[in-house]
Amino acid sequence: MLALVLAALRARRAQALTLLVLSTLAAAAAAAAPWYVLASTERVATRHMETAPIQERSLETIAEGPIEGGSIAALLAADAELTQRIVGLDGFTTYTQAFIGGQIKPAQPTTQGDARGTTSPLALRTGACEHASIEGACATGADEAMLSYRTARWLQVKVGDQIVFASPNLETPAVLKVVGIYLPDNPGDPFWSSNAQLLAVDLPTGAAPEITEPVDDAVLVGPAVLDRLKPKAVRMIVDMVAQPALLVDHQPDEVRASLNASTVEAGNNRLTLNTQLHSTIDRVERDRQLVSLGVPVGAFQLLVLCWFALYLAVKYTGEERRPDIGLVKLRGATRGRTWALVSGQSALPMLAGAVLGLPVGYLVATAVNGSIRDPSVRDRALTLSVGAVVLAVLGALLAALLAERRSLGATVAELLRQSPARARAWRDLFDLVLVVVAVAAVWQVQTRAEGDIAGLALLAPGLVALAFALVAARLITYSAGRIVESALRHGRAARALTAIYLARRPGVHRLAALMIVTVALLCTSFLTWSAGRDQGRVRAELEVGADRVVSVRAENRLALLYAVRRVDPEGRYAMAAVQSLRSGNDRVLLVDSPRLAATATWRPEYGMTAAETAAALHPPAPDPAYVTADTLTLDVTNHYTVADDQRVVVLDVIMADPKGNRLVARLGPLKEGRQQLTASLPVCATAPGCRLSSLGIMQSTLEAKVYFPSRPGVEVTVHGVSQSGADSTVVAKDALADRTRWRLDVSGTPPNLIVTSAADGLLLRVAPIGPGSTDPGVYPLDSPAPIASVRAKRLLPKIAGDQRVSYGSTSLSERVVGTASRLPRLGDQGVLIDLEYADRLAADFGAGESMQVWLSATAPADMKDRLSREGLIVLGEETIDGVADRYGSFGPPLTLQFMLLSAVIGLALAIGSASVVAAVERRPRARELTALRSQGASARLVRRVSVEGYIVLVGVSLLLGLVLAVLIRFTIGDVMPYFADGWSTP
Repeated sequence: MLALVLAALRARRAQALTLLVLSTLAAAAAAAAPWYVLASTERVATRHMETAPIQERSLETIAEGPIEGGSIAALLAADAELTQRIVGLDGFTTYTQAFIGGQIKPAQPTTQGDARGTTSPLALRTGACEHASIEGACATGADEAMLSYRTARWLQVKVGDQIVFASPNLETPAVLKVVGIYLPDNPGDPFWSSNAQLLAVDLPTGAAPEITEPVDDAVLVGPAVLDRLKPKAVRMIVDMVAQPALLVDHQPDEVRASLNASTVEAGNNRLTLNTQLHSTIDRVERDRQLVSLGVPVGAFQLLVLCWFALYLAVKYTGEERRPDIGLVKLRGATRGRTWALVSGQSALPMLAGAVLGLPVGYLVATAVNGSIRDPSVRDRALTLSVGAVVLAVLGALLAALLAERRSLGATVAELLRQSPARARAWRDLFDLVLVVVAVAAVWQVQTRAEGDIAGLALLAPGLVALAFALVAARLITYSAGRIVESALRHGRAARALTAIYLARRPGVHRLAALMIVTVALLCTSFLTWSAGRDQGRVRAELEVGADRVVSVRAENRLALLYAVRRVDPEGRYAMAAVQSLRSGNDRVLLVDSPRLAATATWRPEYGMTAAETAAALHPPAPDPAYVTADTLTLDVTNHYTVADDQRVVVLDVIMADPKGNRLVARLGPLKEGRQQLTASLPVCATAPGCRLSSLGIMQSTLEAKVYFPSRPGVEVTVHGVSQSGADSTVVAKDALADRTRWRLDVSGTPPNLIVTSAADGLLLRVAPIGPGSTDPGVYPLDSPAPIASVRAKRLLPKIAGDQRVSYGSTSLSERVVGTASRLPRLGDQGVLIDLEYADRLAADFGAGESMQVWLSATAPADMKDRLSREGLIVLGEETIDGVADRYGSFGPPLTLQFMLLSAVIGLALAIGSASVVAAVERRPRARELTALRSQGASARLVRRVSVEGYIVLVGVSLLLGLVLAVLIRFTIGDVMPYFADGWSTP
C-alpha cells in the first residue's frame, strides 16, 4: 500500500509538493508561537527592568541602633545576609550603607570669613571608592573623610583641610581630615541613585545666593570612623537593586508573594522593608498577559487559515483523484484500503511538513524575537512547540479527511462521471453562523471597556474578514452568472466563457474567500503594526526632543552653553538645554533658542514652527557688558547720609567668569567722596571674559566678616566702569546714565536699592528697611524682562501678582508668547524658555537637574569626545531611534509583530492554494480549451479565456481584500493598544 501511495504522489508531484509546503507553513506557525510567547516574556521583563525608575526596581531594609557586638562592617554584612535570606530570591545586586545625620563645617573660616556649612550625613557606603574618581586618597583611616566636589567647592575645602561634623548622635563634634574629593563616575548608576542619602538632588532650604547647586552630599568615611565615634544610633541600610533576571527566572506572582511575605518577615526581625517594585511587577504582568493572549490568538487564526487552505488544496486534488478512486472501488478494494490509499496521499506530505515545520518555526521565532535564556523555559517552549505542531497536523489531517469524505462515500458511477455534486445546505448554514459570530465580535469591540482586549475582541478582524469574504465570494459567483447572459447577448464570447468559469467551477468561491481573507488580514495587520510603530516614533520624538540627546554634567548652565557653542560655533547641529522637573507645578525646559530649528525634531503639536518659536523666545536684546582684561576699575562717588562708624560698606561687582562661575569683585571700603576702585581679575583675561551680572552695595560689622545688603544711609553714584588695555570701556557713560538700561531683580525678591539716573552716571541709594530679605543688586538690562515663554498648558490670569515661571531656586516674571498642545520632553504640561536669557535674568549661576546637549542627525559621530574635551562630563545618551525601538520591545508591539508575521504566512498559504488549483485544473482546462479550438474558436480567444478567469478571480479578490482592510481599520480600529500604559498620540 505504501508503494502505491508513493507512486500516486510521484504521479502528482506538483500537488504533493504544494501540500508539503502548506503543511510546513502550518507546522512552522504552530511551532513558532510558544517560542515567540516565552521569548517575549523574557524580553518584556528585561526591557521593563532596564527602563523602570530606580525607585521601582529596588528595595531597601533599614535597621537603626548602636554599634554593638562587633564592627560596623560586620553588622552591615550580617544585615545584608539577613535581608537576602528574607527576600529569598536571586536576581538582585546588593549594596550596604551606614550613616548618621548631622551638619559639617570647615574647621577653619573660609577666605571670605563667612560661616559656611551643609546638612550632610556621615556615611559609609561599601565600595564607594570603586565607583568614583577621587582627587587625593580613599578614606579608610579612623579620622579620614571624603567630600563630594560640590560640597568641597561650597565649603572652600581642599585635600588636607579639616572639617567638623556635629550630630545629635555624637557626644561631641568629630574633627575629620579631608583626604579625598570624590566625583561619582555616574550619578545615575544604581550604586549612587538607589539611596537618597548619598547625593543631594535639591538646593538646601533657604539657600544663600552663592549656593547654585545641591551641596548636601554625603561625607564618605571608612568603617574605622564609625567604629571610633560609636554613635548613639546609626542607621544601617541594605539596598537591593533588581536585575532583569528577577522577572525572567521568576513569575510575577511568585515575586509579588515573596515581597509581601518578606515585608512581614523583615518586621519580625526588626527591619523595615520599603519597596516600589510592585509597580514594575504589575507592568510586566500586564505586558505578559497581552502577549500570552494575543500571540495564541494570532497563531490560532493562522492555523484556521492553514486548515482552510489545506482543505481547499486537498479538495481540488481530490477532484482529480475521483476517477482513480472509482477504479479502485470497481476492482473490489475494501473500504479500509481505499481510505488508506486516499488519505495517505495527503497524510504523508503533511507529516513530512510537520517534521520540517518544527525547526523552521523555532528558527523564525528566534530570528524575530531572540532566544530564550532560561533552560527550563526552553524545555517548556520545546514541549509546547511539539504539542502545537501535533495539534496543527491533526487539524490538517481532519481537514483532509473532510475534503475527501464525499469522494470516498460516492458510488462508482458518481466517481467515474466526474461531474461535481451540488453544495449541501449545511455549508450555507455554516456561513450564516460565521456572520453572526463576526457581528457579535464587532459588538464586543465597540462596547468593551477601555483597555480590555478579552473575549472575541482580538478575533474580531479575522472573523469579520472571514464573514465578509464568504459573502463576497458568493457575490462573485452570483455576479459572474448574471454576466453570462449579458455577454452572450452582446456577442462577447471571451467574457461569457470567463464568467461561466467563475460561476460554475466548483470551489471558486472558497478560493476567493481565502484570498480575500488573507489579503484583508495582511493589510489590516500591517496597518495596525505600522500605525503602532508610528505611534512609538511619535512618542519617542516627543520624549527625546532631538535625534540624539546627550546627558552631561557641567559646573553651571553658562559653562554648558559656552562649551556647546565652542564645539559648534555656527550652531548647525548642537544645542545646550537644561531640564527641570521639580519646579513646583512647572516642568521647565531651557534651550539655546537660536539653535532650536537646527537641532530639535520639531512636531506640529508644538504650535508655532521652530523658527517662530526661537524668534519669540529670543527677541533682540542689548549686548551684555564683558570684562576682558585683568584689571577692573570703577569711578564712583560715595555719600553717607547717615553716619555709622560701626559698619564697613563695599561695592560688589558680580560677574560670571569664563567658566560660568560666580565671581565677586569686592571693592572698598567706600569712603566719602569720589574715588577710583580697582580689582585685579586675571581670570577675566581668558576668552570670552567675565560677563557683568550686577552691582550691589554690601556692608559688614567691624567685628565680623559676614557681608549682607547694606542698611540705609548710603548713596553711590557710578560714573564709569572700565578695564585695563586698549578697549578700556566696559559700560559706556551714556548707558550708565540711562535708567532704562538697568533693572532690578525679576525673581520676586524685594530690591534693596533705589536706582535713578544722575547727570554723570547711575545713582544707587539704599532703600528704607523693609521686612524680609532683599536683593542688593542692580542688573544691566541685557535680556528682555519678563522672560518670554511658550506653555503647553496656558494658565489662567492671576488675580494678584504677575505670572511667573519657576525652576531650581529661581522664579522669574513670565510673558507667555505662545501655547502648544505638547512640548518636547515636557508632554502636555510645561514651559519652554530661552536658556541664555533665563541665565542672565536669574543671575543665580546655577546648574540644573538635567543638563543636555541636543544633536541633530547631521552631528558628527564623535560628538561625545568633543564635548568631553570641552570639560563636560558625558553621563549618557538617548536617541529617538533607541527609544522607539524600546517601545517596540514591550508586550503589545511584540503581539502585533507576530500577527503581522502570521498574516504574511497566511498570504503564502493563499498563494499555495491557488497554485494547487492551477495545477489540478491544468489537464481538464486543457481539454476544455482544445474542444473550444476544435469548435472554431480563435487562438486569441482561447489564450484569453485560459488566463482571464484566474486574473479576474485574483484581481477581484485582491481589490475586495483591500476594501475590506480599510473597512476593518475604520470600523474596528485597534483591538490592542500599542502602549500598555494607555498613552495615545496627541
